[in-house]
Amino acid sequence: MSNWIYPDFGPRPQRPLFLCIISNTDTGKIPGLSAAGTTPELTDYTPGADAELVETNRIITMPELPEAPGGSPTPAIVTKAALNLTGIPSLFVASGLRKKPAIPYAELGGAAGGDIRKEPAVPGARALFENAALLGKKLARLSDCVFIGESIAGGTTTAMAVLWALGYDVNVSSSFQFNPTALKQSVVAEAMSRAGINIGSLKSDPLRAVSQVGDPMMAAALGLMQGLQGSRIVLAGGTQMAAVLALGKALKIEGDISIATTKYIVEDKTANFKEIVESTGRPYYYSDPGLENSKIPGVQIYAKGYVKEGVGMGGAALLAGLYGVTQMQLVQETDRVLMTVELPKK
Repeated sequence: MSNWIYPDFGPRPQRPLFLCIISNTDTGKIPGLSAAGTTPELTDYTPGADAELVETNRIITMPELPEAPGGSPTPAIVTKAALNLTGIPSLFVASGLRKKPAIPYAELGGAAGGDIRKEPAVPGARALFENAALLGKKLARLSDCVFIGESIAGGTTTAMAVLWALGYDVNVSSSFQFNPTALKQSVVAEAMSRAGINIGSLKSDPLRAVSQVGDPMMAAALGLMQGLQGSRIVLAGGTQMAAVLALGKALKIEGDISIATTKYIVEDKTANFKEIVESTGRPYYYSDPGLENSKIPGVQIYAKGYVKEGVGMGGAALLAGLYGVTQMQLVQETDRVLMTVELPKK
């Protein structure tokens, strides 16, 4: 077992699959809310560009490398590095995605999520859930362990809204170094007022919580969990995936389900990752990607609280550790990926 993976994950999967849900929500365009793109408008392109980077080491449909306003590159570079080093197959799944990537992917359909302050977030949540469950049933026959990541700008805010609706009075993480918690709380309070819901009022109706104040990624993740019965399921992400765990508990989804994230999320004092996960009764794992050892300043600052997680980075790093990759190998490959990624010609 690698000494940068905590705690012991158990037997190494024989046929692992890395899956990542790519979605959009207009909540992510609220100024100051998301760092998944240098401008709010570019957040529509970020998930598809993340998929292109992981699958091809190229950015095709976005005019620039996805990065935070502070200059940190997308966590897709770490995911790509981990998958390069292990050879583990990946699949991207679009759910309510506005800008489609130029790679093969599974399409669940649905519209991009609405601004939760102004309108129901995911009116088609039930259809997305059912489509994802069908896909999950197929994948369960192909893989004994599926890691499910996400790329959706603004997803921590919709995660907070859903958690509040389920009765969790908690805070969530941020891709910014300094978490805009007050802004998120204000957005969530406005959304709940618009939807006529209070803290805990939807704990017995989780899909309505997603429909009113969630996002299309959540509906897809829940459906996949429902369909993947029989396979080990590892949600790869931070407080967004912790919210999915809480929704899964409310929906009474059974199975071998856990969550894997990064050290940066576990140590985030502005959020309640461990509290949320422990209340669901599911185990959590985390990896220390060691990015302070990178030779690239924009990667080094991950260890100072920028970005923290995304595109299944923590789960992909954990998989790499399970397959014998050292922390330094992951860091060196992450640097190599970033230095060689092909950008669109201007």
